[in-house]
Amino acid sequence: MNRKKYPILLSVLLAALVVLSACSPKPPVTPVTVATMVDSEGAILGKGMILLMEAKGIPVTDKVGFGTPDILRKALVAGEVDLVVDYTGSGQYYHEDLDTTVFNDPVKGYELIRDTDRKRHDLVWLAPAKANNTEALAVLRSFGQENGLRSMKDLAAYVNAGKPVKLICAVGFAENPLGLPGFEKAYGFKLRKDQLILLESGNTAQMLKALVDGTDGVNVSLVYGTDGALDKMNVLVLEDPANVPPVYLPTPILRGAVLEKHPALKDLFTAFFESLDLVTLQRLNARVAFDGEDPKEVARSYLKERGLLKN
Repeated sequence: MNRKKYPILLSVLLAALVVLSACSPKPPVTPVTVATMVDSEGAILGKGMILLMEAKGIPVTDKVGFGTPDILRKALVAGEVDLVVDYTGSGQYYHEDLDTTVFNDPVKGYELIRDTDRKRHDLVWLAPAKANNTEALAVLRSFGQENGLRSMKDLAAYVNAGKPVKLICAVGFAENPLGLPGFEKAYGFKLRKDQLILLESGNTAQMLKALVDGTDGVNVSLVYGTDGALDKMNVLVLEDPANVPPVYLPTPILRGAVLEKHPALKDLFTAFFESLDLVTLQRLNARVAFDGEDPKEVARSYLKERGLLKN
């Protein structure tokens, strides 16, 4: 055989290999499983993350509304789901050896659970929202305006002036050092037993109804900060600069192994979550919980309004 033909044959073989390689099926990309708790907030945030991922061409398995907080956490740690929405304050329950008082500070609490979860479970806490979905005290907006109430400091001054006050709350909140006793200590006031209506359960819907109706003189109620009912019922959450109850900031949490495969996820949700303050999240929740809108469409319209999604 003529040796001069060898380079030609080699080139042909290499070209054939390139063609065969191009034609070979590529291994399928494993979708990222997104899961949330069973509530309007989880649905909105979960659908929003999914929309942003789909816009980037990242395949997704939608498990929004996956289950209760404990079920969601166990599934994430076990690797059954990849990306969830959880709350910074919940970190105090995930590791028994953590200093729970740290979770009263929004920054330190976030940093503690972020660093601990990454070290022990290879879980990555991404950028949190600004909205604090924690226990708080609230009044009707009209009542707040009439009495100059915007914060717990204002409420303390109102109580100490001897003005009429009747708080409805759960027994657990009234007894918890990080609940009512914590508020009283931090802001310098004290409610008498006859100024309290205590419920065995933490049913805030029942409490809010009593507040709106003024049942038995109720003018202050226990609430959860981002509840959609607050916007619909014209309820004002009193500011708590001392952060007496632990701070609960909604945050995306991602398995480290998945982040290695999809590094774009590290910053993909930052602008979305950082745009969510308390009032904004209340209004988004109300659109789902009270107006009956589709969580995906609520998330889509909000993302487009913020310039974070084109379609």
